[in-house]
Amino acid sequence: MMEPTFERAFWALAAADLALWQLDFPTERAMLDERWAQWVGLPAQKGEGITLTFAAWRARVHPIDWPRVRKSLIALVKGTSDYYCERYRIRTERGGWCWLEDRGRITQRDEQTGRARIGIGVCRNVTDEMEQAAWKELLSEAVIRSPVATVICDAEDRIIWVNPAAEQLFARQAADMFGQFIHRFLETGAATTGEKRGALVAVHTQDGTTRWVERIVTPFTSSLSHERFSVYVLHDITERIALEQQLRQLALTDVLTGLPNRRAFMERAEALFARIVRSAFHERAAVALIDLDHFKRINDTFGHSAGDAVLRDFADLLRANFRTMDEVGRLGGEEFGVVMPLVVLHDRPTNAFERLLREVRLRRVTFSGHHIQYTCSIGVTEVGPSDRAFDDVLARADRALYQAKAEGRNRLIWLAADE
Repeated sequence: MMEPTFERAFWALAAADLALWQLDFPTERAMLDERWAQWVGLPAQKGEGITLTFAAWRARVHPIDWPRVRKSLIALVKGTSDYYCERYRIRTERGGWCWLEDRGRITQRDEQTGRARIGIGVCRNVTDEMEQAAWKELLSEAVIRSPVATVICDAEDRIIWVNPAAEQLFARQAADMFGQFIHRFLETGAATTGEKRGALVAVHTQDGTTRWVERIVTPFTSSLSHERFSVYVLHDITERIALEQQLRQLALTDVLTGLPNRRAFMERAEALFARIVRSAFHERAAVALIDLDHFKRINDTFGHSAGDAVLRDFADLLRANFRTMDEVGRLGGEEFGVVMPLVVLHDRPTNAFERLLREVRLRRVTFSGHHIQYTCSIGVTEVGPSDRAFDDVLARADRALYQAKAEGRNRLIWLAADE
């Protein structure tokens, strides 16, 4: 039976959603009220609680929590602490866990020995509170430990929080960024409406480097303060972009000579042709197709490795003779192409190619003790108003090249746009 004071306290605390407990140390029994029994799932008569032995109660306490609870109870019993307060998990009848918060003190001690006789206290079910706190902690740790940079800004897009990944991305300490507009660190302005897909932006770091990130902005309003905030998720894709650029460069580069391949040459040449058309042909450009003469004979006589050496030598000669603004490429086999903007009003389109022809005649490629001489044939034309597409220009240059080879090779043939 409950002591009268315990029973009165029970009814007084019932409205506060608190359970009452009493510990009888001489008999090692705990008297727990009906609400406590309901929380744990133990049967109890209406208006009455249950009694558990200390051992039975102890068996239900979570093993992780027990050392802490035991230490606090020992301090209470020995009198080194006047008050007991602990949160712990207790196993329910269904096999789950219920979080309880105990608060209590010793109310009776043996007058002769000073040993604890009676302890009394209240218990509160804090399961929902602890589970919410656990989820908040889990989500918080997930964001903090995430390898993806996360920044929280206020309604004016001032930075109020960053995770360690963001500190690493910006190469700045969090304290140096707090209160700063996020625009300061991004190449583009901050978005305020949210982005379903990531926008590609540049991040300017403190050490002067630029990182490319995929930015997603999610605005939200606090349900407590009703303030507006924005969460910036910045996924660093610098390495991915660099790899993509490398792969594109490889896809557009001739492996043997290092010159642009046919695809790259055509893309750039067609872009230049479109620019000339937009200028109403006020801009000019010469186009040439070049073929190494009797190249098969070089391969058959000295081997394919020698032929590769000749191709690399000719590629070096092209790089040396033409400007960075000129488009040079290997179109396949021993055929090369050049598109050369003519920036001088009365510049003859053939001057640079005649000079190239003379230099090729003087070239010697040394390979495996052999001195290999080679020549080339060149067909040159100029973009004209009658050309509807770059293919028209290329076809005319091809006809000029065919004529150069038909007339004995090692020469240059010019065909004007109206020929």
